[in-house]
Amino acid sequence: MTLRLAGGLVLALGSALALNWSYFVQHGAAASLPPLTLRRPLHSLAALFGNRRWLIGFWTGIGGWILYVVALTLAPLSLVQACAAGGLAVLAALAGVRSRRERLAVVTSVVGLVLLAVSLAGHVRTSQHANLRDAAVWMLASVALAGLAAGPGASLLNRAAGLGMAAGVLYAAGDVGTKAAVSGGFHPAFVPALLACHGLAFVALQLGFQRGSALTTAGLATLWTNALPIAAGMFVFGDPLPGGALGVARVAAFAAVVVGAALLTRPGAEHTEQIGEPRSRGPRIVGAAIAALVLLVCVGAVRASIDPPLPGYTLIDQGSAGGTVWSGRIPNRFVPTDTRETDIYLPPDYSPTKHYPVLYLLHGFWGAPSSFVVSLRLADVADSLIRDGTARPFIVVMPPGGLPDGSKRQRADSEWVGVWEDFVVRGVVPWVDTHLPTIPTARARAIGGVSAGAYGAVDIALRHVGVFAVAESWEG
Repeated sequence: MTLRLAGGLVLALGSALALNWSYFVQHGAAASLPPLTLRRPLHSLAALFGNRRWLIGFWTGIGGWILYVVALTLAPLSLVQACAAGGLAVLAALAGVRSRRERLAVVTSVVGLVLLAVSLAGHVRTSQHANLRDAAVWMLASVALAGLAAGPGASLLNRAAGLGMAAGVLYAAGDVGTKAAVSGGFHPAFVPALLACHGLAFVALQLGFQRGSALTTAGLATLWTNALPIAAGMFVFGDPLPGGALGVARVAAFAAVVVGAALLTRPGAEHTEQIGEPRSRGPRIVGAAIAALVLLVCVGAVRASIDPPLPGYTLIDQGSAGGTVWSGRIPNRFVPTDTRETDIYLPPDYSPTKHYPVLYLLHGFWGAPSSFVVSLRLADVADSLIRDGTARPFIVVMPPGGLPDGSKRQRADSEWVGVWEDFVVRGVVPWVDTHLPTIPTARARAIGGVSAGAYGAVDIALRHVGVFAVAESWEG
């Protein structure tokens, strides 16, 4: 685990502590105020902001949200949310654990966090590219679900539970919007939407605080706030999971934190049933919703946990049609000290029993293989060409080239010449033909590049006739 990732997870835990303490304090203050109502919004806001205790909780929550935003820039969304789910234990401790069910919930959540730590023992790489269209659709669907929970759903649940669920779904939508806004650059179009989601969630939560306990209202809000972005991290942002035992541990961790959160919510606790009265349908519906949510999270985790096609390679990006980009090292016998990794794109529905043509892409000066993946969004572009029938399924190999350090002149002089030319022709091409199901002939190979890589691609193709059938120069 890298220091960057560790820092993100530490900030996520700090955010969870601040936010759940904030919920507890705000609940106590809101419960002591006159009834809040949407019919008199300014009067209700004045009552809240005029209460010193509530104001302390509010600003603590703002600080927790800032920590959360910073954590998202350092770590994958699904891992940040799994760590944040541990804040439920803080909420339970503050509100008081009064039953065996609540004790079981705390233990389950802690076990989930331990499993999460175990699953992080392997190397973790994260996609830096978000599918912005899917993120927008996710947010719109979340707003619709929140409306159902706060409106028609309130007749099936108690009012506090419905408002708590609506708040959690809206906060989760805001978190997804925050991740989309900072992924692969800054996307300001998401800012108004995420602020609107957080604002509506704030209103629902404060109304719920006056209608139920902190554990019921904030517990349900925290459940949905943490569980939904875990699914979004895998379905929308392509957060990868390790294969094998570590992947199983990660799936179990996600399931445990969600189940622990569900137990802590204690749906229906606000209305004690009397002997002889018909049992409320609310707890059954909440239980079914929670079970469906756990299933969604686990299915998403299994879907994202793709076994690497090459030993030691890590999934770093996914295209719109299912193509994948993997990163790992191709041994360089010409420069053994170079440990940089090569990125490899595999088409949608990739199969080791099929044989594919290969495109070799050379990056420009000061560049890296990731420039094709992040800046040029290679996975989406290649997926689109294949899906539309413009191109047959193909593999793309993006090796590193040139000196990794040194003066500008030294690095420029080494770009795709000498040992780096040998690395491409005598190292990368034979390795790819050996380890991947390629068509190992010149007619099925093309080479291209941008800037210095474009010059290198044409030069290498002309100097090694019979290796590549096509050479293209882009901005070279």
